[in-house]
Amino acid sequence: YHQAVIATGIVTNVAIIISVLSAFPWVRNNRHNLFERHHRFIGWLGLLFTWCFVMLGNGYDDERGVWDWKGSHVTQTQDLYFVTAMTIFIVLPWVFTRKVKVDVEIPSSKVAILRFERGMQQGLLGRISRTSILEYHAFGIISEGRHAKYHYMVCGVQGDFTRGLVENPPTHIWTREVKFAGVSNTSEIYRRGIRIATGTGIGAALSTCLQSKDWFLIWIGSDQEKTFGKTISGLIESGIEPERRILWDTKKLKRPNTMKLLKETYDSWGAEVVFITSNYGGNKEMMEGCKTLGIPVFGTLWDF
Repeated sequence: YHQAVIATGIVTNVAIIISVLSAFPWVRNNRHNLFERHHRFIGWLGLLFTWCFVMLGNGYDDERGVWDWKGSHVTQTQDLYFVTAMTIFIVLPWVFTRKVKVDVEIPSSKVAILRFERGMQQGLLGRISRTSILEYHAFGIISEGRHAKYHYMVCGVQGDFTRGLVENPPTHIWTREVKFAGVSNTSEIYRRGIRIATGTGIGAALSTCLQSKDWFLIWIGSDQEKTFGKTISGLIESGIEPERRILWDTKKLKRPNTMKLLKETYDSWGAEVVFITSNYGGNKEMMEGCKTLGIPVFGTLWDF
């Protein structure tokens, strides 16, 4: 191989290694901005050098030791098709990135409720950012359906980005109009189910119960109406019948025996499956408890 081909191959591999290392869960959880910058920009650099490696490799004739840019060996190769498809999949989400109007409700210092135009199907998540390129964060989407006028995101204060939404609410924000599906999107393949959420997990859970009469909502949180405001409470009151919901206020009722509550509801509702959205500890407790009781369950991912 020509030295240029070898050099671009080495740079490509180094970029991929850095991108992979930056995506390790402990980096993503503790140094999100560091992960995002390295994973994105080093990843783009790796894609650029992959193109260089493929084109240089296809254009160099090893046997004759010369460059030959004519013929099917340059344009009709499997590696060229592969890198073209890879580029399309990487570029596509950015083609649909838009700066959109947003209304922000701040019911408490712990939460910001973002309201966007148009309704959505259940089970989707969206990414938002203050800038067009950096610091995209994923949140569950709440909507009453495609026919609805608005959809919402519940953003709990956990870091600089979400704290900024409360302290300095934006009037416009960057988002990707192509949303991606979360585990709730699979709810339609089950006849009846339970959606259990704690705190801000209601953002990923609520749409499923709003859009299907066959799903039961359990929401555990502290003084939910005061903390999360009238918008979220109003959606629950108008969209989910009292016999299809349990709103457990830990400020009044203390912490529940979660597995006892879940097991009793699972039996009485005749559910087939449980979907969980909670913090790490709550997710682990309920996942292990459901496994012990033989209840089919899907929990939260911690590395997306």
